[in-house]
Amino acid sequence: MSEIKIKRRVRNVSITLSTSTSSATTLRLDDMAGAMVSLGTMSTDASTLQIYGAEAENGSYRRVYDSAGSAADITLQPSTSVGTMYAMPDAAFGLSWCKIVSGDTNSTGVAGIVTFKS
Repeated sequence: MSEIKIKRRVRNVSITLSTSTSSATTLRLDDMAGAMVSLGTMSTDASTLQIYGAEAENGSYRRVYDSAGSAADITLQPSTSVGTMYAMPDAAFGLSWCKIVSGDTNSTGVAGIVTFKS
């Protein structure tokens, strides 16, 4: 087996889903190129995670949309017995700071981990 030639940096951040940006975990994206969001089990009625961004850590967080004008949301698959992993939307990586917000109360309180790679 050959030696690994590409060294990637990895950063894991724990989050707990909330329906408000003020309660959501602040995520720094300055030097990250991709991320996966790993979530525990949740209600089958949970539908989306919304991405909010800001230019500064304590700035005004606004909903993120892609270049076609569609919300840069993560659409959740129903799962009550197993956890799931989702890729962060590409539109998020133009941000310096972001927050992942629950699109409905059915996923509030669910714990997860965001794994960033650069």
